[in-house]
Amino acid sequence: MKFVLFYLPSVGTVSQTRRGMAGCSTQNYQTMLWQLKEQIRAADDLGFWGAAFTEHHFHIEGFEESNNPILLGLYAGLGTKRIRIGQMANVLPFHNPIRLAEDLAMLDQMLQGRTFIGLARGYQKRWADVLGQGYGVGGTMSDKSQVDQKNRDLFTEHYEILKKALTSTTFSHESEHWSIPPADLLFDHDAVQEFGTGQNEEGIIKEIGIAPKPYQKPHPPIFQPFSFSEETFRFCAREGIAPIALTTDSESLTKLFHTYQEAASEAGRTYDYGQNIGIFRDCMVLRDSAEAHYHAANGNGFVWPKWFAPIGFNEAMRRAGETGPVPAECDYKFLVDRGMEFVGNPDEVNAMMQEMVEKHNPEYFLMWQYAGPIPHEAMMRNLELWATEIMPNWMD
Repeated sequence: MKFVLFYLPSVGTVSQTRRGMAGCSTQNYQTMLWQLKEQIRAADDLGFWGAAFTEHHFHIEGFEESNNPILLGLYAGLGTKRIRIGQMANVLPFHNPIRLAEDLAMLDQMLQGRTFIGLARGYQKRWADVLGQGYGVGGTMSDKSQVDQKNRDLFTEHYEILKKALTSTTFSHESEHWSIPPADLLFDHDAVQEFGTGQNEEGIIKEIGIAPKPYQKPHPPIFQPFSFSEETFRFCAREGIAPIALTTDSESLTKLFHTYQEAASEAGRTYDYGQNIGIFRDCMVLRDSAEAHYHAANGNGFVWPKWFAPIGFNEAMRRAGETGPVPAECDYKFLVDRGMEFVGNPDEVNAMMQEMVEKHNPEYFLMWQYAGPIPHEAMMRNLELWATEIMPNWMD
């Protein structure tokens, strides 16, 4: 199993967040940057496979202050030697896919192949509906609505362009929103003819290409978080993308994992059960179980009920056969009871890991980390215990 740290990251302690506008404080942001750098350096030395950042915008409250996960990844990655750095994820429908491909290739070159790519569709309407205006698309919770379908269509369109840009020397593309290059683009530059390609004898640009290309060939590994949708798992299987399952119900996970295997087989890919799939959980291990739960209750136990549950993410904890709406209100006990919290002392967390591995054996384990709400020294102790008393039992 490969262990990947996931940071929102949050900015500010619980008390600072409760006072309001924590995300706008320079001191809070500088503290977060220092903590991230120190924690990821430690994770590098301790043998974690990767670390990743999300993409969200306008978080003046401080919950997910990560408007540019690529830039945050470069900041963290330049101080490390082995750990892989990536995104969970870039929200693809709202990006110019060519510019995104350039940025991803640059990051991969700067970190000499220690990167991975995350792609998502976007759900937070406050920023998605603002930044998506240029594409006529908004945020979605996979509700099969017209907005949801348009978001999915644009995601697929941008994914095809991104793939071409990363893997082709030069390329062209025609789709609903893009003509690459535009028709009759006259450049007529002798240097293109002499040193490059993509321009015809009349000086018309017929293909374009990005430079540099990724350090990894054909491109860094691609992930798609955080899903509990069979349609998404099928798409990922066809493309060889690693989906990260948010679902906490074991029966639902089994169904999604088999769906991935079957769709991959239909596309000519053979995966063992759990191979190229990740599971996502909130993680905190300390010697004292009560202390671990205390900190987790101030981390995900504070942020989830205040931010994620009202948006609709409690749906991820629906149990198989459960009918009716999952309650939008919850507390830390709800998260524990529904299986989101891998929290406790090493023996307790190893037991949780054993049950997960016996049932699902995921290749990747994505570990939610709460720098900010949880004190830095507790986070550092948590990382050391994961690396010394849990990871060795489950690593490949």
